[in-house]
Amino acid sequence: MPHPVARLTSDALQAQLQTQQPPLLLDIRRRAAFAHVPLRLPGGIPLLLDAEPIRIPDAERMRPVVTYCLCSGEASSLRVAQWLVEAGYESVGVLAGGLPEWRRAGYETQAVDLLAGAALAWQDLSGPGNHGGLDAHSALVPLVAEQTLLAGVTLPVRREMAVLFIDMVDSTRLIMNTSAERALSLVQTFMAAVTEIALHHCGDVHDFAGDGALLYFAGAGEAVPAAFALRERLALARLDEPELPEARISVASGPLLIGRIGGAHRQGLSFLGPCVNIAARSQTQAPPGGIVITDDVYRETESTDPDLAGCFKPLPTTRPPKGIETQMPALYLA
Repeated sequence: MPHPVARLTSDALQAQLQTQQPPLLLDIRRRAAFAHVPLRLPGGIPLLLDAEPIRIPDAERMRPVVTYCLCSGEASSLRVAQWLVEAGYESVGVLAGGLPEWRRAGYETQAVDLLAGAALAWQDLSGPGNHGGLDAHSALVPLVAEQTLLAGVTLPVRREMAVLFIDMVDSTRLIMNTSAERALSLVQTFMAAVTEIALHHCGDVHDFAGDGALLYFAGAGEAVPAAFALRERLALARLDEPELPEARISVASGPLLIGRIGGAHRQGLSFLGPCVNIAARSQTQAPPGGIVITDDVYRETESTDPDLAGCFKPLPTTRPPKGIETQMPALYLA
């Protein structure tokens, strides 16, 4: 049975780095994030989440490894930590608060070196030398909210997160005018892509609702790249299956109340907050193939990935969500 991933404070990691056998440090980011914040922990080795294929170190499995990232909630570093556990590493930790918390603690940083791992052996997550069949997607499946973003948290809890709604365009025509088998096959293709991209971008699918889905992420830094990846993946899928519907996508962020609801015999994890309503309602502002984000998501994207933020333009008008007319934010469309 896989062992749990430890969360280390900056002080605890600093102490480990001073020992004769310091852990292997993995800096988990996408390429644009390295360019935007060109700093790392001393000796941090970059692991690119947007590499194809994704690769992890192929080192001695008894060697301690600590991952860190820029994500709020350590979403990216937790995901990679689980890959390492699945690959057989015996001592895996995550830096609580990531690089931002390390810097706030006043510890040393170095300039990013994208070639720092050149001397290490590496393995593809889905390659033939993957130690027992580790796969980039099978390693992700068990990581639902309670095992990653909410690990060790007593519910209920309030947490700043990002939510993404994706909806199939003109699904009624598909369902009513196509054979049941063919319609369900297309819906499954659509939702399989949604699930795969969500997990790859350190999020998860909270719920499938009819012809759409609600996804959650630690923050906009994970949700917005996932939205673009979803659009691209579905466009590629339509080359093989032209009947596959296009999608409308929306992203919002804010405080969520997370807890269990239901009866004595069945309960589910619920995410409650205005940003869920805002994301659901703002989705109607997107044309087929469009991505709509709120202004706070735009500002966070602008600070972490300016190139991605540059894809968005302000929407001139918005239709306020029912019941929260005074809270409707400005929207941006890509």
